Amino acid sequence: MTELPPTAECVIIGGGVVGGSLAYHLARAGMRPLLLERGEFGAGSTSRGAGGVRQQFSTEINVRIGMLSRRLLEHFEEEVGATADLREIGYLFVASDAMQMEQFERNVAMQHRVGLSEVRLLGRDDIAELVPQLTVDDLHGGTFCPTDGLAGPNEVTAGYVNAARRHGAQVVDGTCVEAIERDGDAVTGVVAAGCRIASPMVVNCAGPYAAAVAAMAAVEVPVKPFRRHLFLTESFALEREPPMTVDMRTSFYFHPEGDGLMLGMSDPAEPSSFDTNVDWGFLEHLVEHATHRLPVLERARIRTGWAGLYEVSPDHQAIVGESEVAGFWLCCGFSGHGFMQAPAVGRLLAAELTGAGSEIDLTSFAPDRFARGAGSPEAAVI
Repeated sequence: MTELPPTAECVIIGGGVVGGSLAYHLARAGMRPLLLERGEFGAGSTSRGAGGVRQQFSTEINVRIGMLSRRLLEHFEEEVGATADLREIGYLFVASDAMQMEQFERNVAMQHRVGLSEVRLLGRDDIAELVPQLTVDDLHGGTFCPTDGLAGPNEVTAGYVNAARRHGAQVVDGTCVEAIERDGDAVTGVVAAGCRIASPMVVNCAGPYAAAVAAMAAVEVPVKPFRRHLFLTESFALEREPPMTVDMRTSFYFHPEGDGLMLGMSDPAEPSSFDTNVDWGFLEHLVEHATHRLPVLERARIRTGWAGLYEVSPDHQAIVGESEVAGFWLCCGFSGHGFMQAPAVGRLLAAELTGAGSEIDLTSFAPDRFARGAGSPEAAVI
């Protein structure tokens, strides 16, 4: 086991893509953080996601963060020294009711205002041109952004962790944090693998486990885990390669993956849990909606399936900022957007922690917003 240091300028708890990005950006800025992961780097929720990268959101801050993340992923190899496996296949959202289409129209007007000029509203014929085999008769329209797409969760996480190490961060996996120590209203360090590590700054990047980690510091964080399924078909091709396509009414989505299609959908009736076992019964529910929207899927066979965890906050927005305990920072609650927002949020939070100042105002993500009644819910949630 790697020997742990007695002190650290900053301890980051959680070695998924968010923690990896933060460690890299801190180290690049001259800090020497310690990144601790209880399992293997990126092997938790990061590795079980769909790899979506999008800028289409309903709140300005998420659009701005999405735009910054995409730019960072576009230049990932030259900056970080590894591939991000970025594939700009676009994101297509479709609306099957008038209220959803009105929301799309508001979204696009705001997205254009903040600089996402390439996103556009679509009619049925436009949607049918993008995905010829999609059922469009019941649609009111949609939105499409060609610079959205997919990237590799494993590639991006490994790239950040390895680059953080090269820049001087200490990164240690297989090491569980057992306690967070305080002196009054300030954090003083952590205990991990039986070793005390003194530090004036601890950042909670523990994803679905963020509430449990925060509880070690006697801080309440309203983040709950929810299971999300993904299924991969055997070899299966459409008339033309589709974009990431999302039916907002049902949350059913699909995108090309290897020689098949990846299929996903949320279940709003499922209670919070840490269960990542596959419920094969849920596949029947997904298939019902999938074959309505994309009838040719009736010919597809499922190769495999898996489940991961969303870390959900009450307003489906990330929680980023210093808690009521001085030095104990939160970077969690991404509600399914952690992978796509990690590049930007790691950079922005690192700027805050090093005193450089964030180029995007993160006040909307402040941990105390719930107590203040200041939450602004994100509507574009899958």
